[in-house]
Amino acid sequence: MRLFARPTKQIFAEFQATESKLPDIRTFIETVLSETPFRRKDITAILLAIEEACTNVIRHAYLYGEGTLKLKISLFNDRITLSIYDKGRSFDFEKSSDPDLNHYIKTGRKGGLGVYLIRKVTDEVEYQSAGGVNELRMVKRYPKVRPEPAVKPEGVSIRLKFSLWTSLVMTLVIVAVYFFWEDKAVDWREKQFAQTITEYSNTIASQATTYFINNSSDVEFDEFVRNFSKQNPDISFVYLLDDQNRVIASTGSPQELHKPYKKPAPIDEKLVAQPQWILGSESQKSVFYVVQNVNYQNHRFGTLHVGFGEERLEIGIATTRRGILIVMGIAFLFVIAAVYLLSNYFVKPIQKLVEAVRRFGKGDLESKVTLTGAGEFDAIAQAFNEMTVKFREAQANKVEQERMRKEMQVAQDIQHTLLPKNFPDIEGFDIATIYRAAKDVGGDYYDFVWIDENTLGIVVADVSGKGVPGSLVMTMIRTAIRLESRGNRSPVDILTRVNEFVTEDVRKGMFITIFLVVLDTRNRKISFSSAGHNPMILYRKDEDKTFFLNPKGIPLGINLPEGVSFEDNLDSENVRLKKGDMLVIYTDGITEAMNPKREQFGINRYLEFIKDNCDLSPDEFTEKFSDELQSFTSGAEQNDDITMVVIKEKIEADQYIFARRKKLLDLVDVEKRSVAEACRLMNLSASTYYRYKKRFELYGDEGLLNKTLRVDDSPAQLTYQQRNQLLETIKQNPEFGATRLRKELETLGHRGPELDDKIIYGELVRLRLNTRRQRYEYSLRAGGDLTPQQREDFARLPQVEVETQPQGVDRSAYLGRIKESLQQQEDLRLAAWRRQLTEMGLNDEYSDVLTAMFEEMEGQVTPDQLRLLFERVAGRVRTMDQELEKQNVLSTARLEEVGTKQWQQRADDGISLEVIELPETDSKFKFEEYEQKMEQRNRKNRDE
Repeated sequence: MRLFARPTKQIFAEFQATESKLPDIRTFIETVLSETPFRRKDITAILLAIEEACTNVIRHAYLYGEGTLKLKISLFNDRITLSIYDKGRSFDFEKSSDPDLNHYIKTGRKGGLGVYLIRKVTDEVEYQSAGGVNELRMVKRYPKVRPEPAVKPEGVSIRLKFSLWTSLVMTLVIVAVYFFWEDKAVDWREKQFAQTITEYSNTIASQATTYFINNSSDVEFDEFVRNFSKQNPDISFVYLLDDQNRVIASTGSPQELHKPYKKPAPIDEKLVAQPQWILGSESQKSVFYVVQNVNYQNHRFGTLHVGFGEERLEIGIATTRRGILIVMGIAFLFVIAAVYLLSNYFVKPIQKLVEAVRRFGKGDLESKVTLTGAGEFDAIAQAFNEMTVKFREAQANKVEQERMRKEMQVAQDIQHTLLPKNFPDIEGFDIATIYRAAKDVGGDYYDFVWIDENTLGIVVADVSGKGVPGSLVMTMIRTAIRLESRGNRSPVDILTRVNEFVTEDVRKGMFITIFLVVLDTRNRKISFSSAGHNPMILYRKDEDKTFFLNPKGIPLGINLPEGVSFEDNLDSENVRLKKGDMLVIYTDGITEAMNPKREQFGINRYLEFIKDNCDLSPDEFTEKFSDELQSFTSGAEQNDDITMVVIKEKIEADQYIFARRKKLLDLVDVEKRSVAEACRLMNLSASTYYRYKKRFELYGDEGLLNKTLRVDDSPAQLTYQQRNQLLETIKQNPEFGATRLRKELETLGHRGPELDDKIIYGELVRLRLNTRRQRYEYSLRAGGDLTPQQREDFARLPQVEVETQPQGVDRSAYLGRIKESLQQQEDLRLAAWRRQLTEMGLNDEYSDVLTAMFEEMEGQVTPDQLRLLFERVAGRVRTMDQELEKQNVLSTARLEEVGTKQWQQRADDGISLEVIELPETDSKFKFEEYEQKMEQRNRKNRDE
């Protein structure tokens, strides 16, 4: 059914295929999508896919010419179809598989993810090319419509409801009051009317009594009745009867006189002086009938029958009703006005609140309400506004948490991709690692980098930032180290180049600490540098000593002030391992690991564990330490990554050299390989093989050993225990200098060749305690109890102005201290030049000459020109030195009468095995020996 569905709407557009038109295309698509059920997130994703597709068309389809892009958007009931047409070059869309993201991260490649992104964003993608026209069709289904919040549709407003209901109730009240008041008023009117007619009847009866007493004539009676009736128009008729019930006077017909009176049927004569109602008919009106006795002193003269018309009563009742209606009408108007005012005061704020709630329910989280009226309404408005603010914050927090969760997931994926999956198989060394991620993605990173076939670089780094930014910096560091370490055995040079590579791209406030170890497997030498990282721990079992190896260095990624050089603040050191030694590189996540009681694992516990388990292999050591750390933390989540690299030597260096030389001979003698093949496998020259073959034939196994074995020198620094004792001594005696501190340590039992004044002073410099004031200030910080004499001595020291800074890490103060340290080193620049010349293989004489020459040229040329000239001249001098060494070798060949071709081969091979492998004293050619032999030969010739 879908194939035959017709779109509800189609939109077409055409644009020039240039990148400058991408904003117009984006605006066009966004306008169309805004009328669809897509959420903002979906619209953004679709726009990104469209932009990627159009960019690919512009950059690839129209690579060799200009063209146009045609867009067709088809809107269906359940989906949208976006088609992009072009007439450029086509490509095989089906062969465009999903990329290997690990490879992208490893190689640092940018771009090439357009098709992958389009497939991820859209539900269906089709690409077809026919008749010179290419079409990329993308289908995106509408999201399922979620039910709207349970907010009732707007109907009659609460204000109108209140007004209507209040008006209705008040109307009913007014109507009830009206009928009640009208009933009372009519009753009052009737009573008044009854009282009036009773008074009239009493007046007539009283006057009639007088006429009876005076024996008046019938004419007088009749005249009296008629006159009274005329004076009172309410009276309808009057009949005066004698005691025989005969009419003696009336307002009726004269023929009725002296005749018996016939009273109306409903009249009860017993009801004397009480008005009785006689309902009228069409020919006769209704009247009030009153029977009144005419008595005098208990003598009854007759009876008076009086009828009163209801007109006056009806007029009075009508007047009363009209008055009541007027009053009720005025009251109703007041009620309407009161309802309006009350609705404004009470109901309108509620209506505003309801409208605000409706807007809030529809997603308007920015809506605020301001209510006027009673104080309670103001409190309600404030509570509602606070609720919306908290809901917005909760919504923002939820979005932020979701973003952070996704960011952390991405960062974790990147971090796991960066970590090495395989351990290097390096000859002569055992290496093991521990890596345990924190609950949040931390910044720890370690890696193994082959510098050349015989040299391995070990990197342990800690990036200050977390999440995706920290992972991206980690990616840059990894890429830079792998690029800059190829063929470069100098850890200082590697870190300097890496710092230049990443500094501009590191976000402000972030930095990277790195510890870089270079393992030279052939020479069995370990070089290392630290860029502000934790020290590397060396534990020597035979001496039971622990050393913190931490050369001077500052973190990477910091924009240093002018005049401060990263390279000049970075040193490297060397160390050779002995049997039982263990090297440990770690991050602060280990020492700062916490248990549920918030207790840290600590450096002392860490060192004690290393000391107790140094006999284990690195794999066993790391496994046991992992269990120890897990037991200490009791499974508590950690806030920082835990990283550790453990290095131990499998075989001592001299034994390793012997084994290599023996293996070289065995490849020929035992395995029957050719000399050329054996030397190729061992990466040595043929002359080296023949030399050791001759020595083996003459001296046996001893001939393959160096005549002078390696001297096991300890690091030229204090052990961890000595360093702690030094700090304790400074705390008690801050006035002591290097010499007195050494003597104090010796008195405490710390003796050894490493304890001399120079090493003590170097340790003071590393601890920033090389001045007396610094030592006094440390003593005070550490809680030292100064004597009065020490306090007096401290007071006499010159004051050093220190700018007061807020507590915490102050980068400017830190860099200021670096700059101050540099200013104290007078010959730092010359020393750096000389060190570079020495590392390039030049002897001291050449280094001194070139250093002096460049010192004179400084200031005459720019720094870049000076550096370029420095590199070229140094390289040229090195080449000349190598040529000179080659000539010396050839001269020796002539002197010792050895075949020129054999020595030419030795010269072409370059550095011999002895030079690479801890040279022996008698194996390296020296020009002074050549001169002595030449002098002896000339003397012999003269004697002859």
